[in-house]
Amino acid sequence: MTSNRRRSLRLRSRSGRPARWPAARSAVAIASLVFLTLAGTGVAQAVWTAAAVNPTASVSSGAVTITQDGFAALATDYTSLLLTTTKPITLTNGTVPAAYDLKLGSVSATAFAGEVSVRAWSIAATGTCPTAPPSGTASTPLATGLTLSGDLAARASVRYCVQTSIANTTAGTMASTSLTAQLELQARTGNWTSPISLVTAAQSVTTTAPRDLAAVRKTHSSISLTWAAAQDRTVTRYEVWRNGTRVANAQSATTFTDTGLTANTRYTYLIYAVDANGNHLAASNELAVSTNKQPPAPGVWYHVVTAAGTCVDAAAPQQKGRVLATKECSTASTSRFSFVADRNGSEYEIVAADENLVWTAEGTSALSLSTQSGPADKAKQRFTLAPISLGSATFQIRSVKDDTKCLESGNTLTLKTCDITVPIQENQLFTLDEVTS
Repeated sequence: MTSNRRRSLRLRSRSGRPARWPAARSAVAIASLVFLTLAGTGVAQAVWTAAAVNPTASVSSGAVTITQDGFAALATDYTSLLLTTTKPITLTNGTVPAAYDLKLGSVSATAFAGEVSVRAWSIAATGTCPTAPPSGTASTPLATGLTLSGDLAARASVRYCVQTSIANTTAGTMASTSLTAQLELQARTGNWTSPISLVTAAQSVTTTAPRDLAAVRKTHSSISLTWAAAQDRTVTRYEVWRNGTRVANAQSATTFTDTGLTANTRYTYLIYAVDANGNHLAASNELAVSTNKQPPAPGVWYHVVTAAGTCVDAAAPQQKGRVLATKECSTASTSRFSFVADRNGSEYEIVAADENLVWTAEGTSALSLSTQSGPADKAKQRFTLAPISLGSATFQIRSVKDDTKCLESGNTLTLKTCDITVPIQENQLFTLDEVTS
């Protein structure tokens, strides 16, 4: 026995005092130490002091060795379509008979670990794991753990099928959650006990379902949707369903604008994740949303939105002579306006939320806010909305005083000759978004 071997063994008598060996027999005693301890006939106890081994999860001392193979394969990403993983784990003994304890659990007793079930059952040494465990095989939460114990003859092996699984509700409610599954292996022979060797395997939940479906913008005739992508790599596209009818079937992006809708009408949407074979994998949350009233509706405040996505605004405070500019849309009252129709319902005063001032166009100057004019001069404060197509929510805003002039957005609003080409230049296009807060 080498000097290193001598340092790894600590001999104690049952009374706790160092064992005394007759000097004439010390060489024989040391040479016989392994035999006496393994046979369990001596009074000495020796404990392994070697560090835990590498990820082959072996426990050994001298000629006593038990190794495992297969636990790493339990690393998995659960999805709503993959709720279970089953892998074989093989324990193999060395040249000395030994007993073993094999515990399957998790590094931390998290809520997710409490939702993962673990089962194990033995199979033939060269067998493969069936999809389902034998009838009556008990399961336990991975957070609690499951211990397998047994004895192995010299050079013998035992093979287990280990299955971990989650419920479908867990896949839906614990997306992006992870845990570290853990195998603990310990061997015993006579009075010898090995340190525990550890191997880990990562498990997580990905989601096949699109998530967080929401409406990010709506008009009287359109609804713009967005959602979070499914995490499952088998998802190749999305289908958009409205009121039980598919309206888009090759949607690769996570946004969609549904057009041609009826004003002031409630619609219900679902997004389905679809694989390469056209299978519906999972559905998003259901979203109910209503289109706006046909603009401009009386008593409704609007943001006047440019094609660039900015809003018409009268920098605070709104006051007479204040020039109308374009800036980032906000909830500020200075960007809220209502459209008050004349008795024919075709011409509008555009009224600011503060001070009851109205849009006023004076020649080529930037539009400004003014008090309402008398009947003789009202035309400069009257505008019509010309949709770019039938039912469209996008308009040119034309001057009543000179119907060849349209509002044009830039840093400020000005009157310019109306563009009648197709497509109309974007800086003459506006939409009206209802203010909801």
